[in-house]
Order: sequence, then C-alpha cells, then structure tokens
Amino acid sequence: MQFLNPGLLWLLLLGVIPVMLYLFRRRSKRVRVSTLVFFKTLAQEHQESAWLRRIKKWLSFLLTFALLAITVFVLSRLIVKQDDADQYRTVVILLDRSASMEVRGEGGETRMDEAKRLLKERLKKVPEEVGVALIAYDVRPEVLQARTLKRRELLTRLDSVTPRPIPGRIDAAFESAKMLAGLEPPAAIWHISDELLHAGEGVDATGTDPDFSVPGGIAVSLPDRIALRELNLGLPEVSNAGITALQLRPVPLEYSRYDTYVEVSLNRDAPAPLPVRLNLSVGGIPSQFREVELAPGEKAGLTFRINGARDQILRIWIESENDDFALDDQVILPLPDVSPLLAAWIRPDESEDPYTRFALSSIQETGTFELLKGGPGSWPLSEKVDAVIFDGWLPPEWPLDVPVVVINPPGSSGPVIAKKLEAGIPYDSVSVGNEDHPVLFRISSSRVAVTRTALFEARGSLEPLWMAGKDPILAAGEVNGQRLVVMGFSPGLSDRLPLTASFPILMGNALFWCVDQKDNPDRGRLFSTGDLAPVTGSSITWTLPGGHEGRRQRLPLTADVVEMDRVGWWETDSGIRGAAQLLSAKESDLRARPQPGGDDIEYFASQSGIAGNLKLWLLAALLTILLLESWLFHRHAVY
Repeated sequence: MQFLNPGLLWLLLLGVIPVMLYLFRRRSKRVRVSTLVFFKTLAQEHQESAWLRRIKKWLSFLLTFALLAITVFVLSRLIVKQDDADQYRTVVILLDRSASMEVRGEGGETRMDEAKRLLKERLKKVPEEVGVALIAYDVRPEVLQARTLKRRELLTRLDSVTPRPIPGRIDAAFESAKMLAGLEPPAAIWHISDELLHAGEGVDATGTDPDFSVPGGIAVSLPDRIALRELNLGLPEVSNAGITALQLRPVPLEYSRYDTYVEVSLNRDAPAPLPVRLNLSVGGIPSQFREVELAPGEKAGLTFRINGARDQILRIWIESENDDFALDDQVILPLPDVSPLLAAWIRPDESEDPYTRFALSSIQETGTFELLKGGPGSWPLSEKVDAVIFDGWLPPEWPLDVPVVVINPPGSSGPVIAKKLEAGIPYDSVSVGNEDHPVLFRISSSRVAVTRTALFEARGSLEPLWMAGKDPILAAGEVNGQRLVVMGFSPGLSDRLPLTASFPILMGNALFWCVDQKDNPDRGRLFSTGDLAPVTGSSITWTLPGGHEGRRQRLPLTADVVEMDRVGWWETDSGIRGAAQLLSAKESDLRARPQPGGDDIEYFASQSGIAGNLKLWLLAALLTILLLESWLFHRHAVY
C-alpha cells in the first residue's frame, strides 16, 4: 500500500479527541425525581450485563476512530500496489488495429473487443495521477489521445478504435510510443496485439532491457526509465490459409487474355497441413479452380490464364476448413483497361530488319501496341511515347524519361557500355541467368541460337538473362529508376530465333515489362491496403464487395493522395482507377499464443484482486460503519 498524498496523515492526530472523550467521562449525578416509573421501564428494556455494555462502549469507540482514519486515508489517497503502474508518470497504450485483430475466438469475441475489455479492467487499477496516452497503429501509427488524466475522455477514444483491413507495422508505431513516453518519464509502454514484440536475449519481466527486436528483424532500443509491458491476444490454436500475392497482366500477343498469378499460404502455427481449393470466376461465371495441400508455413504459387474484357469482375477465393481469418480469403477486382502501348522504333537507316518488323507487327495485331518508325534524324521525338526501341543506334544524349529497349548496340551511351563486333559470333545455345524474369516469360530459351554482335557490361541493377559463355547477351533492369532491356545480338543474323515464336514473345515481354502498367494510373493499378495512391480530381467512388454489383460509396478528395483504407476498387472523377486488396503475407500468418513459461511477457493476464486507488472501497467502508453505528446507538442503545 502507498499514500499518494501523505502530507495529510497528520490529521490522524485528531483521533486524540475521541480518545479523551472516552477516557475522561463525566461522572453521573444523583438527582431527586418525583417518580421512577419511566426509568424502571427503560431499565427493563435495556437490561444487559456489565461486560456486554463495556464491549459496546469500546466497539463504539473503535468505530468512531475508524471513521476518522478512513476519512484521512481517503484524503491522503491510499492505493494498493499490485503492479508498478503507480511508479510511472505516463502510460502509453500501443494498440494494434490491423486486419488480424478482427479474428474471433471460440466465444465469438474479436481480438479488438478482448483488448478493449482487458484494457478497461486494467485502467481501473491505474492511479488517477498517472497520465495515459493512446496510440493505435496499422501500417502507420495514429495518436488518438495525447497524455491525459481524464479517464472518461480516454475511454471514449478507446471505444472508437476498430480493426481496419490494413497490414500492421510495429516499428514506426513503437518509435512514436517511445517519443510520447519520453516526454514525461518514468513511463511504461503497454503493447496490445495478437503478435508480441520478439524480445531478445536477456529481456526479463520488467521489460527494461535496452535492446530488443521486432518482427522483421528491425533493431530498436528501449531508453532508460521506459518499461515495456505486453498483452498477447493470439489464440491458443490458430489455422489460416490466405491469398498473399496477386499479379495480373495482359498476355502480350493475345487480345483480352490475362495471366493471373496467385500465391496462397498457410500460417506457420497451423496445427496440421490443410487442403485448400482456389477458385476463379470472371463476370460472375466460374472459370477455373485448383486444389493444393499446404503444410504449416508453406506457400504455393499458381498461374491461371483467363479470358475477359475491361471492367469484368474477377473474383478469386479460397475454400478450406478451420480457417480463422476470412478477410484474406477473397480478392475481387475489375479487369484492367489494356490501353495500346505507343513505342518508337529508331534505326540508323531506312532499311528494316524484316524479322524485327515481323515481331513488332505481330504485337500490333493484338490491339495492345502501336508503333512509330523513324531514323536518327527524327530524334528527339516531338511526340510522347511509352517506350523507345534503339535498333543498331544509340543517341548521343541518353533519354531519362522513357523506358528503352536496345537491340544490337553499336557503342556506348548513357547506362549502356558496349562495343560493336564487326563479325558476329554465332552461339548454338545460351545459358539462362534468371528464367523467372518476366522478360523470359513463355520463352523456350533452350531452343534459342543467336549471333552475338555486341559486347556490353551488365552494370548496376542490370540482370543478365541470357549468357553467351561468361558474358551477358540479354540483360534487363532499372538504372536510376529507368527500365532498360539490352540485347547484344542481331535477330536477322541469328539462326534459331527470328522465325520462332520466342522472338515476338521476347519483344512483347520486353516492351510490356519496360512500360509497367502501374506507371500509367489511368489503366488501373492494384494496391495493397494501407498504401497511398496519387490521385487527381474532386471525388472518388469506391465499389466495395457485397451484393451482385457491389456497394458504391462516393467520397470527396481533399488531397492529391488517398489512403487505401478499405478493400474494393475505385475510380476518381478524373478517370484514375485502381483496386485495393489486403495481400499481406505477414497479416495472414496468424501466430498462436505462446505456451506459459516462454520468453514472451504476458503481463496483463496475471492481474486480479484489488489494486489502484482505494477511494471507492474506503467510502464504502465509511458508509458501512455509519450504518453500524446507527444500528448500535438507535436500535440497541449503548449507555
């Protein structure tokens, strides 16, 4: 126990007064009266032995002294220390509100509801002199309540916190909590989440170790006079299969066809392997499905080819048993608008390589590509293009604002460091550097034979895709934010390349990879919830999953960026389109609650009994004593 205002304990000296009154009583006087009838009646009603009357007198004295003592204890603010919350001037509540806090336990209570309930119970035991602040976080933190002594205001803000369909990120939130706690130390940070901070070696129950790490291996530090307390809201046993990645892109040489890559995963703490069925539908019509069995912690990538038109709704969902988290089981978005790419083909003379022309014409026939042709005299271009193809020629001044595909470079310019080979060197085969790169998608590299006509260096982030011996002959990458593909061979001189399907596909892959669809917001872009999307216009219309055509919600735009704070697709009144989905491997990887005795701290779970300010308990005791005194003096009078 502890008194927060011990300066008022001197009032206990007033107890001398009842002591004097009970020890020094006036003696009874004999008085003559005319009759004793009434006094005899009173004596018959209160006939008691001397020892009982003596006990009642001393009991009355003790009750009187207790009244005085309790009153002084209330004024001196007596508290009971069940923990060390009263040792701090500030408590910062760091509350996780990410998507996984929507998970429900066996009783149907969400993790957020449980967090609120436990926090309210815990706050009742914190002295009123301790300031409390509230920070809620998902992908970014938000200070909902600065340090305050007003519990009602804090509880109102706490009630307003709801889970958002956004991944959680603890590092930035923890830095904000440390900054707020450091304003008025000593302080404690209460972290409430379904995934605890991963404490390093040496962290004890006080949480005062100066260094530990958070999920993801991000090193943080805990300053002096700031302690960490944690509440683990994870389920004892949890199983969840979810969609964690999605890539949708048009097939380069096929109109209205899309390649869809879907990644599904099972959380690491799942008790057993889980069979999962992945379903696809386009425009409400079931299209395809796959079945796969996932082991705990396993991921599986599946590729689908679908047919569809602009704005048709693509729905991807998984079905599995014992799934505790529904938000990551479904992805719904409209098929993107595939606007034709505009590229410029620059050659040093008027003659064209017929094989390159044939490959580019094949792409044009799909309706996804438009081509401008010209020579060095037409450079720089007067018209804005999506990409430029330098075939056997490089400009003296390298363009920095457009993606580039270089074929058979004659020398060096900008990021391309090359030397021309006057006599080409034929290679019957090439070795593959990265067969999973999008530029090599659907290409049979083992059947390719090329004639090398240039030596170039794969510098920086340029990644060799085809190797001729030990030197790169095809490379792709980003240099200073500019996408670049370099081909150090001549298609016309190669034997097993220009007349195969691989070369048109290679040209199409190179162009569509260079001109990433996300570079043009008018074509639509898939965002992860929590991202900030650049927009223009005065309003944005969201279409949220639900019903046959979804639920529409129109909101005003007050800035040039908008947070992806809900799952669905959207379009601004200026024509910019996009979609937002959860797609978070971390959020789908639900963690089970550690077993007792582990390294994690479960501080709040041990709280029980009476703690904190005892004002209400003391006032209740005071009222009880008054009632007891009334019963002793008026129902059974003491003389």
